[in-house]
Amino acid sequence: MVFQDFLIGLLLLVVGAAFCFVGYRFFRILIAIWGFFAGFNLGASGMVALFGQNFLGTATGWVLGIVVGLVIAVLAYFLYYVAIVVLGASVGYAIGSGLMGAIGLNNPGFLSVIVGVVLAVILTILVLTLNLPKLLIMVFTAIGGAATIVSGFLLMFGQIHTAALQYGFAAAAIRASWIWSLVVIVLAVLGFVAQWRTMQEYTLEWSEQSSPS
Repeated sequence: MVFQDFLIGLLLLVVGAAFCFVGYRFFRILIAIWGFFAGFNLGASGMVALFGQNFLGTATGWVLGIVVGLVIAVLAYFLYYVAIVVLGASVGYAIGSGLMGAIGLNNPGFLSVIVGVVLAVILTILVLTLNLPKLLIMVFTAIGGAATIVSGFLLMFGQIHTAALQYGFAAAAIRASWIWSLVVIVLAVLGFVAQWRTMQEYTLEWSEQSSPS
């Protein structure tokens, strides 16, 4: 289990760094990877909710997570609006459920899920309706990537375990400590600044109407 946590943590650290600092420039590729993680987490968490199993504690949970992850990854790669929904919903849900833990709900339940879903819907609507696609993609990838970096680091060094990822990467980081929450904020700001600087030289030419490049 310790070795498994280390490998998963290392993978999260690498993906989180790419998402945080170059999320906009390589959005189409990275959102597919992010979609896989989000779908994997959704499938594995669904097994916990339906059957009360430990998170990633059974082969069935792993298989379902992989299948759901692959489906969402493919959809996110080819369909622009699916990618946007995956980004806004996953980041919003993780932040919402994480904040519930920050105020003392260390054993997340129905209320945490509701708050996470509400914030996920709000962020998704913002992404889809506001005419600020560049800005919002950079903000959400910076935040999501920063939380993933911290969660991966904590997982690698045994500060948390894979079960902590059940409610999202941001939730795991926020629940770990308020200090790690500050680290997430700092990394998110640095990631946004890095993306903003590179964005001046690059424009994402991908939309629902454009053909896959």
